[in-house]
Amino acid sequence: MRCFHSLFSTNQVIRLLVIPLLCLLSSSGIGFTADGSGSEILYLKNGQNLSGESVGFEEGTILFRLPDGEVRPIVMGLVDRLEFHAGKLEADSSNQGTELLVNNAGVVPPAVPPLITVDPLDAVPPTPDSVSDRVTPIDQIEEYVDEYWEYVEIWTKRMELGGTFLGGNTDRDYLTTSLLLEKSDNDNKFEFEIGGRWGQSNGVRDANRWYGNATLDIARKTNWIVFMTNKNTYDEFENLDWRGTFSSGLGYRFINEKNKRLIVRVGPGGTREIYNSPRLRRSTLDVFAEMEFHWPLSDHAKLEHKQTWTPSVNNVQVLRVTSDTGLFFKLDNKDRWNLKFGLLQTYNSVPNAGRKKSDYTGSVSLVYTRK
Repeated sequence: MRCFHSLFSTNQVIRLLVIPLLCLLSSSGIGFTADGSGSEILYLKNGQNLSGESVGFEEGTILFRLPDGEVRPIVMGLVDRLEFHAGKLEADSSNQGTELLVNNAGVVPPAVPPLITVDPLDAVPPTPDSVSDRVTPIDQIEEYVDEYWEYVEIWTKRMELGGTFLGGNTDRDYLTTSLLLEKSDNDNKFEFEIGGRWGQSNGVRDANRWYGNATLDIARKTNWIVFMTNKNTYDEFENLDWRGTFSSGLGYRFINEKNKRLIVRVGPGGTREIYNSPRLRRSTLDVFAEMEFHWPLSDHAKLEHKQTWTPSVNNVQVLRVTSDTGLFFKLDNKDRWNLKFGLLQTYNSVPNAGRKKSDYTGSVSLVYTRK
């Protein structure tokens, strides 16, 4: 008896070259001529062995016929190796005397297509694990977080933090912070920014202003855009509880490059203001006009400027102007860290009683940008 150990691995993965051939032989009517109790011996991994004849292969099992005629399905993952007698394979009358020879190199039928190596472990269907395959609420949350984090990763994110802290003869605390998110391509751009300034001197608060703005630009392969914007402001020292402006209209991108930008937006709008001390509520129809300008000054410096005008239509005395200018100095080669010198000017032609028309705020802050 010859054993083809080159076709099988006893301790690792079982690889059978003979089984597909046996299936082909079974389907074509070719059988083994037995010399003894059985023409084949099937060795199992548990130490048992079966004498008989393999008659087929289906759904990850070997169909093995025992000497008493019983056909037993054997899972291929349990098979260690298959041995059979060297001899002559005789065909029945339906195959007109076709002969296949068995030798130490394996089974090589002259008219059979090349054999395909079969890994029996791959052929065995996996057993479902009711515990490991169960989807828990935590798994769903992790999936949602991964999905939305991938979406957030494509946004440009800029964080700004600055402040002044003095103690001793002068007691001064001042903090400025902001977060800007921007997603843009050649056609559309969405920008969201939120931030504020807070300060106190000798324990008395003298600065408390916060804002949140959102702008959407929509274009169709041209420099013309349709925009929508919403701007919101709270300023304790303007006696302003809330100022909200909404506008939509047309704009034009004179320059829209990665490091250079000149965009103008103009359209109708409306503003709602709520003041305290004395309490005043005012709603106006406005003309909204905005200019956004970014320009590199050198390899290590750039200028950003945004100016917004909202003159009232139904009350010509009301005019509001916001001008925000920033001068950035690069601190690293990747342009992620910058030192910013900023100046914010706000103007309201009709302020609340006892308040001045203009406010000026200067700041120095550290800016981190992630793209």
